[in-house]
Parts: sequence; C-alpha cells; structure tokens
Amino acid sequence: MSVPEDKVADQPSASAAAEAFAKQAHPTVVQLAGLVVKPNGPFSKRPKRGYKRGIDFYSASQLPLVVRTAADQFREALGRYPNLLAPELLNDKIFASKFLRPLKVPETGNKLLTSSFIPAEAEDLISCAPVVWHSRTERIPRGDEIEPGVYYLKTTHGCDMFRRVTYPLSDAQADAFDAEFRPLLHTGFGLNLGNWWHNCFAPELMLEKAIGSEEFTTSLNYVMMNGEVVRLTAYQKLAQGYRKTNFEPDWTPYDNITNERAQFDMPSAAAKDRMAQAARLIATKLGYVRIDFLLDDDQRPYLGEVTFTPGNGLTVVASEIEERLGRMWNWSAMVEDGKLAPPAS
Repeated sequence: MSVPEDKVADQPSASAAAEAFAKQAHPTVVQLAGLVVKPNGPFSKRPKRGYKRGIDFYSASQLPLVVRTAADQFREALGRYPNLLAPELLNDKIFASKFLRPLKVPETGNKLLTSSFIPAEAEDLISCAPVVWHSRTERIPRGDEIEPGVYYLKTTHGCDMFRRVTYPLSDAQADAFDAEFRPLLHTGFGLNLGNWWHNCFAPELMLEKAIGSEEFTTSLNYVMMNGEVVRLTAYQKLAQGYRKTNFEPDWTPYDNITNERAQFDMPSAAAKDRMAQAARLIATKLGYVRIDFLLDDDQRPYLGEVTFTPGNGLTVVASEIEERLGRMWNWSAMVEDGKLAPPAS
C-alpha cells in the first residue's frame, strides 16, 4: 500500500461511509462504521497541527481495509477480535490507538527525533545514543570514515531493521549493507497493519553508537501509565529471536512462563532511580507509553525508544494483567486530550 506523506483521509458523508463499512460484515469494520456516525465522535474532529491519527492518515477507501487486516492479525495472535468501538482491555486500547489516538508526527516514527521527547528537566538524567551518520542518498561509510568501534546500522523508520557493525568496515561489507538496507527506504513500513506513523517522513539510514559492550544489548523498558511505572521488561534481541523478563515496578519478576528470560546484570539502585525519574518526566503528558532505556558499562542510561503501541497490541499477557492495565488506562482522556479540534466550518 502506498500513501502520500501528506495524505489525509477524504471525508464522504458519515452515513455513506458507515453504510460502506458495514457492508463488509467484518466485526471490527462494523464497529468502525459505528464510530463514523457516533455523535461528536472521532470522525467529527480534526487533529491539531503537528498531530495525526490513523483515521486521518488513511483515505476512506483504504481505512476499512487496513482495519480489517490489522484486526485479523489481532485475532490470529489473541484468539478474538479487538473492540474498537469501546475498548476496555489493554491490547484492545493499543489496537484502537493506531487509528484513534493523536500522535505527534513526524517525531513518533522517526528515530532521529527521539530526543525531542526528552523534556528540559530530564536532560541532566539521560540523552540519546550518539548518531554519527545519517543519510537517505549517500553510501554507507566505510574504512576509517567512521571512528573505530561498534555501531548499529538502522533505518530511521520501522523496527527490527538493524545490524550490529564494527568499524573499520571494508568496502565489500559496506556495499553488502547498502544492497540490503537501501531498498528498505523505498518501501512503506507497516502500512497495511495500521502502523502509519512510520510513513510520515522520508526515511534515512543511520549509524548509532552502540551503548555498552554486551554482545546482545539489553533494553530496559518502562511501561508508563499517567506518568507512573506500571510494568518493566528487560528485552534482549538475539541473532535469532529474543529473550525477555517481565517485572513489577519494584523489579519483582512476574508472568514469565512463556519466555526465555533475559540474561543481564541487574541495574544498580542509582541507575534504576535515574531511569524511573526520567521515565516519569518523559511520560507526564504522554498517557500510556513505553519508554526504553539502554545502560552503558558505567550504568549511565540512554533513551532508546518512545513507543505508543507496545507490541502492536499483540502481546499475550495474563488476563488479570490485561484487565488491570486496561482499567488504569483512561481511554476517553487519551483520545480527547486537547490535541483535537472540531473541523473548520
């Protein structure tokens, strides 16, 4: 699916759109039809400048197809369709976020802009990993063009598109990475599954300095709700697959039956405190969000990612956890938090 960067959904009459959506007879698309005609509902408003929702990004003809595909993926992972009309469970609200939650663009999807989420009062606590090079058109640096060391070659959009590389890099290695990564810049990421925010800017390739000396970097992920820590995860991406351990906010492990646990050194008390402080400051005005940190060998934290749809709403968790976190998430406040305005008359 190809969508122009500045595409905003065309707006047929509410009744015509609802009728067209309902004819598809797909349970989640039928709920979408209900939102279209809902008085004072999401389709009656527009996001303020600098924000966008999935229903604004996709055209009226594309939107029901994307919702259907994403809902089918949700059902395959969790055994049920999401509730888009009145979400209550955690994963349902994450799913609905892709279409109804105003997200800041292009910051939400662009790794080069992650630092913009660090408020001034948190700048003494954390920073982002140094980006030593980025470009959309130039060849990947090679030889001694980059200081010797370990880096991550990434795309500035999407996820799971990276390689750990060590400089100096030979011409042959650099050419091979160019051939592998360059095509990714010309392919939309996740468009058919509702991950539209990765497609609001022209992506580039980037080289980011590796944080710490571990072969498999451990990301320490803070799930935040209303500015408070509600869940922690230590996540390690491996050459094949991953390892992770879930924790309560006090770092007590829980709900780890189905996962191979991450193998990492527990952060120091000082590092834990610093990350928690930074996470609270970043999340204060962001509602439900996951904030990922990396620690260097001296236990200094760096901001890795700010993720508004953790796991894409497809993570299997204990029903008690999904219900409890779902109740904590004030959904109406999330979609009506001052980032929307009535359409101009």
